[in-house]
Amino acid sequence: MVRILTARPLAGHRLQVRFNDGSEGVFDVEPERRGGVFLNLLDDRVFNVVTVNPDFGCVEWPGGVDLCPDTMHQSMTSAVRELTAPMVLRDEAPHRSDPG
Repeated sequence: MVRILTARPLAGHRLQVRFNDGSEGVFDVEPERRGGVFLNLLDDRVFNVVTVNPDFGCVEWPGGVDLCPDTMHQSMTSAVRELTAPMVLRDEAPHRSDPG
């Protein structure tokens, strides 16, 4: 089970997070995209009081706002894999020879 060990608020509604499997990185909370109760996190005074729930290993804020550590971990580790994977960029589609 993935758990968050530490979470530190950063500018731009992001968190510096460290997980119990040793992985760590920056997670963009994106309160505007999430909407609802997450809009309260647009207030830096609320966002900056983030804590780690010791029972569930998730980040949480006053008012019952929390994020699933599994979802955060998956999002962060998938992004790392995508960035480190080899990439091929093309300016145009490959040319085809027209039979005919």
